[in-house]
Parts: sequence; C-alpha cells; structure tokens
Amino acid sequence: MTSDSPPKDDVGWVTDVDDGKPPGCKGKIDFVFVISGLSLLADIQPLLIDAFPKFIATIEAKFEDFDYHIMVVDDNDLWGSDACTQLCETPECKHEDPCCLWPWGSEEGEACCPDLTYPCESLDLVTSCDATLGAGTVFPAGANSSNKHCKITGGHRYMTKEQPNLTETFACAAQVGTWGRHRVGDALVASMEPMINSPGGCNEGFLRDDALLMVTLLTTSVDKSKTVIYPWDWYEAVVAAKGGDSSSVIAFVIGNAECPFPEDYACQFAKMFTHHVIIDRDDSDYGPGFDAATDLVATACEDFIPQ
Repeated sequence: MTSDSPPKDDVGWVTDVDDGKPPGCKGKIDFVFVISGLSLLADIQPLLIDAFPKFIATIEAKFEDFDYHIMVVDDNDLWGSDACTQLCETPECKHEDPCCLWPWGSEEGEACCPDLTYPCESLDLVTSCDATLGAGTVFPAGANSSNKHCKITGGHRYMTKEQPNLTETFACAAQVGTWGRHRVGDALVASMEPMINSPGGCNEGFLRDDALLMVTLLTTSVDKSKTVIYPWDWYEAVVAAKGGDSSSVIAFVIGNAECPFPEDYACQFAKMFTHHVIIDRDDSDYGPGFDAATDLVATACEDFIPQ
C-alpha cells in the first residue's frame, strides 16, 4: 500500500474540526466507485464482493455525522448482453440453433445465453441512463453481475445515508460483472461532466460544490480508455468538477501498488493527488486499504475550502 499523506490517529473528524474550519469540512462527502468489468478480473470478483460490506461499514462508522452520497459507475456504454437480451423471448434457444446470435463459448445442446440468471423479467426497468457511460449503475446485467435492479431510495442513481439496507444495495450495484470494456478512465471522466450531474442528467445531484470527493478505481494496469492524455485528462476532469480544488479529492486505487508500468494510468492518476492510497488488487483483503484512504479525509478537511 502506498500513501503520501499519513492518516490521522483520531477518526472523530466532525468534532475535532475547529469552528474556524470551512463548513464543507464539517459534514459532506461524495464517494464514487468506478469498477472495471474486464473479464480478466473475474478471478478477483470474490475479493471485491467480500470487500463491499467492509467499505460500507467503514463509511457508516467514520461518517456517521456526514451527509454522504455513494455512487457506483461501471465502464460500459451498453446495458447487459445483446445476445442474452434478444433471447429473452426465446429462452429455449440452444447453441446450435439459428436463433443463437452468440455462436461461441457454449457446447452443442447448451442454452445459447449461458447466463441463467439474466434478468429477462425486468427488461421494462431498463432506461437510457443504464446505457450511458458515466451514469450511476443501478441495474447490473450480464455474466458474474448481480443481474437485478437495485432498489435505490429517492429515484437517484446514487445512495445516501437514508438508503435502507445500504450494504446490500451497494453490493447489488457494485457487482457489475465481467461484460465491461475496460474503460475506467473514460467512465470516470464521463461521471464528472457537468451535464450528467445537472438537473435532468443521469447523476443529477450527486456532485456537490461543498462536499469532499473520494474517487475509488478498481482496474488493471492497462486501461483501454479513449481519452488522449490518459491520467492527466482524468485528473483534469475530476479537479474541474471540484472547481479547480485538487485538495478536496481523495484517490483510492485498487490496482498495482508498485506502479511498475508507464502505461499504469490509474496509478499515475492517483499520484497526482496529495491525498491518495494505492493497493494491490491481489491483496487478500481490500478493507484495510479503504480504511487507510478514508483516514485521509481528516487531512483533506484541513485544506478544503468549499466553493
């Protein structure tokens, strides 16, 4: 694990912040989790699923007095699997039948759509935002995903502290599966755009001017994003969304803590922020890394001057 900013020993931030501190330090934080759906990450899905309750337990314990938003973003501009969606009307279609549009990955006699939990019964709940890159994920579908519409309170694409069953709801949204395009950077940039966060946008109300922002990325060392100057563009998008104040951002990357490759864009991105933590995706437990990253909120509060 790497971090350039040591955590505070005391986590009672709301009471520890002096009266002279800016009001944004006293109670608002937005969490965005951008998760790669690359099939190569399928082997770490159990680790990620195991980490979800720990992430939420940390948020609920440390930020009990905070007004927080929690949003999951996948790396796809499509919803579900076209092959499986088209087969919802012909679930009996077998691999060798003409109706099968997905002629690979199945044995003769097997169902054309290999995902037996695909949510065919809920297709009427799919909206344009479900196929919008950067929009909060509320309905994961496809291989290794939760394959269900997550019940988020208030009609938002993000969760708040009023969310019942927060741990279960977060786990539902964050199990994005392995149908992604491995464009974590593009998804992050898209989630920061003013239009998507403005009234009428998919993520309306998520980003707040007077809130700290914690960005969590789960990715591999090589990203397939289309942005031109990868990590710098990601950094610029996030900082612009925070009114030019990089001190209001905490970056947490689950990737490669050694940052050995020049094309390890997520690692480079994180290191651009004063407040950052990077851990290995091969770690047996992601909880301690997230705990260390959230400790940096106390330090960020000392620097943050809300707009």
